[in-house]
Amino acid sequence: MIDPVSFLLFASASAIALAIPGPTIALVITRSLSNGRQVSVPLAIGIGLGTFTGSTVAVGGAGAVLLASASAFTAVKLLGAAYLIYLGIKLFIADPTPPDVAFRRNNKSTLHALRDGFFITLLNPKSIAFSAAFIPLFIQPDGSYLWQATILIAAFSVLATLNALAFALGTDVLRRFVRRLSVLRWMNRIGGGFLVASGVAGLFLKRPAV
Repeated sequence: MIDPVSFLLFASASAIALAIPGPTIALVITRSLSNGRQVSVPLAIGIGLGTFTGSTVAVGGAGAVLLASASAFTAVKLLGAAYLIYLGIKLFIADPTPPDVAFRRNNKSTLHALRDGFFITLLNPKSIAFSAAFIPLFIQPDGSYLWQATILIAAFSVLATLNALAFALGTDVLRRFVRRLSVLRWMNRIGGGFLVASGVAGLFLKRPAV
């Protein structure tokens, strides 16, 4: 059983860490400005699923392998950087949807948004390293490791989803006041440029010392 005080501390620390904007939140904000909640909401759900998968892998032991193995860390780093650069370029050249026109969401666009949110989160070695180091700190030694890890990972994933949804829905409200397509187009370019820059910066990410 997890101590309620420890769980509250875990939830508070997680919320603070998740609220700091990074590439995933930049993608959510830009896609919400460009296409509205029809795209940004499934994107946020994908981020939650990616967080759950990545945290499970990290706490399950793969995080330690990633930190200990230079080749494994480099492989994930390259994949994550390449995906960020790909999404950045795609966003940079994309045409936004006019605010007064509903984005024509279909199963394909929803799946693509889920996929992008999932992989941009999962292929982030920094996020995996954080989960591997952070979550076990709140596991009590006198309780079941598996049970406690499951609860903490689930809570962390729910908080990640809610955080992304808050940015998505908040930006969607802001989008209603941005009427000019030229402004939205420049928002796409700024967001795409940030993602490309994040991907390039990720290429120089060093493996934490263990």
